[in-house]
Amino acid sequence: MTSLVQNIPYKDNDTQSANDTKPAVLLRPRDAAPKIKKNKEVSKRKIKGRSEDSSNRTVNVRLNAIMWNSVFREHQRLHPNCNGFLQWNMEREEKFGFVNREEAMCDKCTYRSRKFKLYEEVQTKKPGRKAAKINVSAQAALSQTPLGYTGLRKIVLGCNMPAPSTSGLQKRANKVLPEIVNIDKKDMKARRKQLIAINTLRGRKDPGSVSLQADGAYNNAIYSGIGKTPFQPATQVVYSVAEAETEDKSIIGVVCKNKLCSVHPIKSGEKCTSACSSNLTFMKSIGDEYTWAKEALQDLASDGIEAKHLTTDPDSSAYRAADDLYLENTTSTEPEHFLDTRHFLNNHRKNIKNDKELGEIMPGRTKKDREKLLNNFALDLAERCQSEFTQAMEIYGGDFVKVKNKISFTVDAIPACYTGNHELCRRHSFVCKGGKSSGCITELSYQTVLKSENWMKT
Repeated sequence: MTSLVQNIPYKDNDTQSANDTKPAVLLRPRDAAPKIKKNKEVSKRKIKGRSEDSSNRTVNVRLNAIMWNSVFREHQRLHPNCNGFLQWNMEREEKFGFVNREEAMCDKCTYRSRKFKLYEEVQTKKPGRKAAKINVSAQAALSQTPLGYTGLRKIVLGCNMPAPSTSGLQKRANKVLPEIVNIDKKDMKARRKQLIAINTLRGRKDPGSVSLQADGAYNNAIYSGIGKTPFQPATQVVYSVAEAETEDKSIIGVVCKNKLCSVHPIKSGEKCTSACSSNLTFMKSIGDEYTWAKEALQDLASDGIEAKHLTTDPDSSAYRAADDLYLENTTSTEPEHFLDTRHFLNNHRKNIKNDKELGEIMPGRTKKDREKLLNNFALDLAERCQSEFTQAMEIYGGDFVKVKNKISFTVDAIPACYTGNHELCRRHSFVCKGGKSSGCITELSYQTVLKSENWMKT
């Protein structure tokens, strides 16, 4: 019997093998049965049982019709007596991302067609293979959604379709995304010129002095890491500046910053270059809205746009950037600061919630009950003030002078309303008209104590 072990450690019990340093290797025994050669019938049966026949593909309807009309005519001309079944030759399929090139075959005769492109190409003057339109448009859509390549592949595979590789998607993104950036910059410049033209037609003496609103968006909330990490939780920021002159509220300025770099780790201490995806150092504060706003306003000033009115959230330092540009004589228009009502609502709610004197007069057996009532009251009062301002702006068509005059009387009606006295509401409120069907909540658990003089003093 043939030994199945190679490099036996010991030849016998007394003599040590010369190959004792090599490990023992167990060999697989060879099959004694003769090998059967594959014939054409076996290969045909294998092709018929293909698993790809039940899968799906993305094809262009017009090009697919052209392919099969050409295949039917050619097969009938070359094999007039064949009544075989024409289908795609999946073994010869060529895939490019979401698209593919296909070849037709007959299951009875030897007919094989040429390969057809079932996708439209992007027409360029560059040599080489052209990119498929669907691959380019998919990257454009991915740039506007939070979906990543892994999630996209799961969706495509779940539809029983061959998914493009992650490396292929990234390679295509590296070519498409810079083009999107250039298109966006050209579009924003066109919108700036259009805004100046609109103000010129309106008869403005200085059509470049416009009303702007600005704010930053982060991939993670800035304050979400308090008590959890000494670092800032956000690694990406997009600071946007929109015009407030038209109903479109178009974005005319964008500043993008990020700390994401896979080439230079933080521990290495190396600085990122212009070739890196990161454009911020690790030590730079990503919440520095003063710097981002100044960069955006300088870009706008290069096209003749200056901030006459600047609306920001209350805790932002963007207004100081606009004011400093004016003091530095970079811009010739002195900016006026306005607060964003949505952010002002949140600040208003927090201030009411943190009022200790108001918390003491809230009814409740325990401190937890009083805090719950105070939280509900803060939310309700903040929403009430926001609703009053929104309705006033809608009724007076955005005329801030009239709104300011009317709101001064509404301020006196709101405290009286919470005490149950709706006399002033009927004359000055935009939300509560004093009746049972007015929509105003007349019975709240904290209204009993609000009727006292302590509430009016607070």
